[in-house]
Amino acid sequence: MATARRERYRKQTREEAKAVALAQLSESGTAGISVNAIAKSMGMTGPALYRYFASRDELLTELITDAYRDLAEALARAVADAVPADRFRALALALRDWAKRQPDRYLLIYGTPVPGYHAPPETIEIAAGMMRTIVDACATVAGAGAGAGDASGGDGATMSGEQPLTELEAALARHLEGAGPWVAGEEPGGELKGRALRTWTRLHGVISLDVQGQFTGMGFDPSVLFEAEIDALVRGG
Repeated sequence: MATARRERYRKQTREEAKAVALAQLSESGTAGISVNAIAKSMGMTGPALYRYFASRDELLTELITDAYRDLAEALARAVADAVPADRFRALALALRDWAKRQPDRYLLIYGTPVPGYHAPPETIEIAAGMMRTIVDACATVAGAGAGAGDASGGDGATMSGEQPLTELEAALARHLEGAGPWVAGEEPGGELKGRALRTWTRLHGVISLDVQGQFTGMGFDPSVLFEAEIDALVRGG
């Protein structure tokens, strides 16, 4: 009983500390996150809070991992709830909606890297899983060229006589492996992997500019530009 109570208190304290850290993030960016300041706002001493987070980097890792997981779940839900023909658009809109609702968390994972901070393998695995969701959504677009079954060999040459993967496609293929092996016969071809990478960069390009207010004063609705980008990607442009 006592152990369970301590664990509940520990979890509550960590969650409260993360909530305060997110408030600091909103006010001052990652540079403003301070374990001692968080402890003070919680009525604790710095050394006391360090019993819950060994370092500022550990706290950052928790915030980053939580954000990645939350976004990954939002994208997965959007795709699962849509009919196949609408999955690509549903994923794109869910990505923008998540970023617009919590811009500070979006910029934490897709903004300027935190100096001296190195993401742990867990975040890379979650990111790879999200890219797989994008690959799957891209496969539902007419003319996407899924190419399942033309998996490449270790040197980048395909085993079925198809064109070898480009350098970018091969690099993305290695990244996607971070989410685990593909089901036999279901690995997408290089063309689809390339399309997913272009989708990821173009959607994030518009979203990042929007979230940072770079369209302010330009006289148009950024959501209209985003919809146009989705349409262009669907057409393969």
